Amino acid sequence: MRIIWVVRPAEGGIVQHLKRLLKGIPDFDIVVVAPLELQELAGERRFIPLDLVDGLKPRRDLGAVRKLRKFLRQEKGSVIHAHGLKAALVTAAALAPVRHPRFLFTAHNSLPQASSRVTQWGANVVQRWMFGCMNTIISVSDAVRSQIICHVPERKVLTIYNGIAASDFDNHVADASRTALGLSADDQIVGTVARLIPEKGVGTLLEAMSLIARIVPRSHLIVVGDGPERVRLEQYASGLGLDGRVQFLGWREDVPTLMAGWNCFALPSLSEGFNLSVLEAMASRLPVVVSDLPALREAVVPGRGGLLVRPGSAPDLAAALLHVLKAPERAKAMGEFNRSRVDAYFGEERMVRCIKALYEGLMT
Repeated sequence: MRIIWVVRPAEGGIVQHLKRLLKGIPDFDIVVVAPLELQELAGERRFIPLDLVDGLKPRRDLGAVRKLRKFLRQEKGSVIHAHGLKAALVTAAALAPVRHPRFLFTAHNSLPQASSRVTQWGANVVQRWMFGCMNTIISVSDAVRSQIICHVPERKVLTIYNGIAASDFDNHVADASRTALGLSADDQIVGTVARLIPEKGVGTLLEAMSLIARIVPRSHLIVVGDGPERVRLEQYASGLGLDGRVQFLGWREDVPTLMAGWNCFALPSLSEGFNLSVLEAMASRLPVVVSDLPALREAVVPGRGGLLVRPGSAPDLAAALLHVLKAPERAKAMGEFNRSRVDAYFGEERMVRCIKALYEGLMT
């Protein structure tokens, strides 16, 4: 069975998701069609470079459609699986006017909302056409599914939660993590893992930490991740008087080791499809404080595993973080609950098994 993946420009959670699938389905012939910078993702699998870019770039997009159409006609894949909205749009155009009987799409993020009614109307028309070309749509959360079923029959859309290998977060020593960060056992550490873009709300987290610093003198923030907002956020942290309290580490491969030394995880996103970093923090037995968004409510049980706060509110975020940092026994109980929840609902094996069964079901 030859499965052709078409992948939009991606980093962070989507890349980790795809790596886990490739590892978990070694017996299928998966061909990865993606921007050149994702070549490493394919590993030993066949890789075809495609000039896919974020946003609408008509000339480059048409070039990508033509190249992909030619490739798909040559390869005749059993299943075509697009990852991300831009990949889905280009793939649907490349397959037109004939519909492929096994065209899948994974919606990794919430559908974008346009700034005007006219633009949103146009986006809805395009999305209905695009979704109508597909056999099955996979959403990574019920929140994303609820958006998509506004455009297609419910039977066409199923939720398969992202999964992680929880065992990767076992047997890491807190002292080693803190020593590597230049911090001691007495420091109170809040950590986050996110791409540094406006939607992740890291600026709000910095504001919250500036409020917490007045009450918890040994509080520190660790920011793991990179992105176009990094320089601005570093300058903003300095302007808030957080020099020496915030470390921007960039992308790291040792997230499980780092999380072992944290007291709490925070993610103040303004929008989310479903976030892997939250699951990783839960697997690390950390209490979590996240924005009160539909997708994050599916992962975090408020009061049991963490707290939900109003998106964009630094005072609310600061109050919730203080609630966790000031009650270490309650925080520990939250962390243990989170780990049991990941083991029960968000395991890597379950996710891989569901995707593999879907592929096999399409061929029967």
